Amino acid sequence: MEPSSDRPDMPSAGQLSAGERVLFYLPVVTGWWFEEVIFPLITALSKAHEVHVMAPPEWRNTGLSRAQAPLIEQADGVFWHLLDGPNHHQLRIDASEDDALIEFVERLAPDLVLCRSADIKTPARFPGIVRHLMEGGAPPLKNGVNRIRLAETLFDYGMMPELSAQENARLDAIGAQLWADQIDPLERSLPTRTQFLAETGLPPDRPIIALPLEYEHAENFFNQHLPIPNNPAMIAAIAAQIPADAVLAVTNHPLNELYCNNIAVHAAIAAQDDRVVLLESGPVQGRRTIELARHCDGMIVCNSKSWAPCAAFGKPLLRLSAFQTGSWVGAYDKLPDFLSDVLSGHRRRPDQALARRWFAFHFANEVFAPTDPDLSAADIIARVSRPIRPDTWDAVIAEYRAQFTPEPA
Repeated sequence: MEPSSDRPDMPSAGQLSAGERVLFYLPVVTGWWFEEVIFPLITALSKAHEVHVMAPPEWRNTGLSRAQAPLIEQADGVFWHLLDGPNHHQLRIDASEDDALIEFVERLAPDLVLCRSADIKTPARFPGIVRHLMEGGAPPLKNGVNRIRLAETLFDYGMMPELSAQENARLDAIGAQLWADQIDPLERSLPTRTQFLAETGLPPDRPIIALPLEYEHAENFFNQHLPIPNNPAMIAAIAAQIPADAVLAVTNHPLNELYCNNIAVHAAIAAQDDRVVLLESGPVQGRRTIELARHCDGMIVCNSKSWAPCAAFGKPLLRLSAFQTGSWVGAYDKLPDFLSDVLSGHRRRPDQALARRWFAFHFANEVFAPTDPDLSAADIIARVSRPIRPDTWDAVIAEYRAQFTPEPA
């Protein structure tokens, strides 16, 4: 697909200039992501680098449309390439065999490629360093508005680099602060197990296996990486292997409840009688899944960030995913092994000391806010060229804690 740059709603690509080039490759960007996350990065980077943006026209709520034209017109010196060929739909899934697209990017020769892409094969063929723009949330810790991370792939969770003993000690101290600030007060505020069971109708005499569902709106092309194609099929497949003396407790994704038709999910649950229970959401978005993570006997996830509460609360986790999970999580990868251990009481649990260390590393080193008014091009580039930055940890975590730690009474 040869990109075009002559659409009336897109500025012309113009003549390439010398210097480092940054390419934003955005086949599955939504309007919200573009406006709230991506555009601030484009603005910051274009002040010091040659910036190119490649995106398809809008389809299934992804790509760019005239709604983004006012922002595009503000971006002086940025080169825009609309991928509007007849097969632009394929960009959302797998364009790795689109030689015209690959050749265009090779001629562009970017030094850095920042992707909002559910397709990992195509960016892997691009020149330069490639990073994926991914959500930064790691509940139950608070994330703040629009925090993201620059990831080497899509859904590797809990990964830790090799660090010195001194650096690990610093992270352990930060983790202790985060737990005192947020996790300890959270646990005191959560219902007891008895209260939780009474509120949800879950049985007190059966092991509880948790299943948070994935976001299933048509815009979510990331679901192509799920091992089971959709939530109803996942419920049926897992419920078929849950013993009669256990119960599968399901929480729906908050965005499914807002934007999706959930008839098939309810039907899949109803077909299982009392072996599967759908928990009603509470007034606070995502709170019910956190409560479930606290009180379940084990949780099953695919690529949901609901793995993180299990890690924080030390609960056994089965991860059905082709992506990596940090070894400290002790995640299972086979349902029979997971069920056998959980139901017998011989279960692997996340290492709680390393859980605190990972959360500390994540919030001190990995995530950042594109809307930070002090964010510069140099800051963004440093996150790629020097991904481990202990000299910044104290300032970053102090700012983070200041947002979420109540003032003493």
